[in-house]
Amino acid sequence: MLPILYLAILFDLTLGEPPVYIHPVVWVGKISEKMIVPYKGYLYGVFVWIISVIPVLILLLIPLYIPSVIIQTILLTFFLKTSFSIKMLYELVKKSIPVNRENRKYAQQLVRRNVYELDDPHVASAVIESLFESLIDGITSPIFWFLILGYPGALLQRFSNTMDSMVGYKTLELQKEGWFSAKVDTIMNYIPSRLTGILMIIAGYLLGYKPRDLCKTIKSSGIESLNARYPISFASSILHVKLEKPGYYSVGEGNLPKEDDVRRALRLFVATLVLYFTLISIIYYYLYGLSLLSYPYGLIKFI
Repeated sequence: MLPILYLAILFDLTLGEPPVYIHPVVWVGKISEKMIVPYKGYLYGVFVWIISVIPVLILLLIPLYIPSVIIQTILLTFFLKTSFSIKMLYELVKKSIPVNRENRKYAQQLVRRNVYELDDPHVASAVIESLFESLIDGITSPIFWFLILGYPGALLQRFSNTMDSMVGYKTLELQKEGWFSAKVDTIMNYIPSRLTGILMIIAGYLLGYKPRDLCKTIKSSGIESLNARYPISFASSILHVKLEKPGYYSVGEGNLPKEDDVRRALRLFVATLVLYFTLISIIYYYLYGLSLLSYPYGLIKFI
């Protein structure tokens, strides 16, 4: 199904995000939003995850059984595209510069912290942090699971990440209920976060951005998330800037980023994606070939 991936990427880069009412990720979010009950326990959290994710996933498997190749191709391309978002992320970051009061509305769409309370360098830091954390969550991880589990794998990862963003908070209200969603997301992003980090280093060298104190930066990052610490630490090391979320963590040494550093971060983002898609394409081709609608379940084929 490699051509389907290419078509989905083309769809994303040209048309961007579909309307919310036909976006499966939004469906999962809406279902979970209605299911959330503060202070519920671990088992209820598992129940919320299953009810929010599985019905939508089953619904989106129907196109695999449509006899018409044309209709099947269109539907699979559309739904696979909803598992990742390149154009929207790139444009939000690009519109956030120059970093000023007016453009903070774009930065606010990228992060949860209130950017209107931050100075310009901390807004630039928040944008760069979100760019590379979202690179994992919203692009490279679903594509990795497309390689491993095919079309269903990409959707499963994206829905799992959505559940983490909905209930995976360590607040008293959601600490137990969100535990399962957070763990599933951590497991699914574990390998992609590290693989993407390696490609960020290679991309950095190709762009002339030599990493500085990489291992030290990762070890001293202070970022609690097992996966987020990698892209943020790698970005700090490669771009030679300090990335900081006030009151939570400070990654790297030196100065906080400026507008030009955000532009360099975008170049690193693009170069990393080019390397990543090249690598995934090569591996996928040697595993499964290049047919349009080949076996859709990734490595399950060999089990």
